[in-house]
Amino acid sequence: MKAQNKDELLEKTLSIIRKSPGIRPSELNRLLNIPHSWNLRKTLIKRGLIRKEKDGSAVRYYIAS
Repeated sequence: MKAQNKDELLEKTLSIIRKSPGIRPSELNRLLNIPHSWNLRKTLIKRGLIRKEKDGSAVRYYIAS
């Protein structure tokens, strides 16, 4: 993945989570049209921009407060 493409995907991921708080990884992957988004989510968590919460067996993503 090229740096520019990754930055664009990070921005798009952040935008989707802003519009759909509590989104699950599978929904995020579908909206991004990519098979896996764990690396993008991990980067955004490390940067303090999003947080993940367990909801029973599901994981959901929100904008960090």
